[in-house]
Amino acid sequence: MSTRKFSRVRFNVGATIRIAGRQFHGAVENLSMAGMFLVTNEQLEEGETADITIALGCAVPEIAVNFTGTVTRVTEEGVGFTFEKMDLDSYMHLKNIIAYNSDDAEKVMEEIDHSIDEKCASDT
Repeated sequence: MSTRKFSRVRFNVGATIRIAGRQFHGAVENLSMAGMFLVTNEQLEEGETADITIALGCAVPEIAVNFTGTVTRVTEEGVGFTFEKMDLDSYMHLKNIIAYNSDDAEKVMEEIDHSIDEKCASDT
């Protein structure tokens, strides 16, 4: 049984990572509302925090989706990030990317609604 709270979708696009005073590029392999897996040869350590930008070059003007993420998984193929912060525009773009690329957009929206409900309940 999966412990994921959010559906993960394949989404092949480039990303720019800024971490510890350096910048590099990688290829996003998959995304969820909670994180992403980036194919890269860069060596990162679990727990490191990065600024992540995904540029959606098909739009004019170009749309950038920005996150702050923590490295939560490191493999020979790349790095898994958990999203910690994002602005509202990036959240909306991410939600649309996930729903559009999912086999079950209704399930994605239910996951998001459930997550918001949980967050609101824990804040009270």
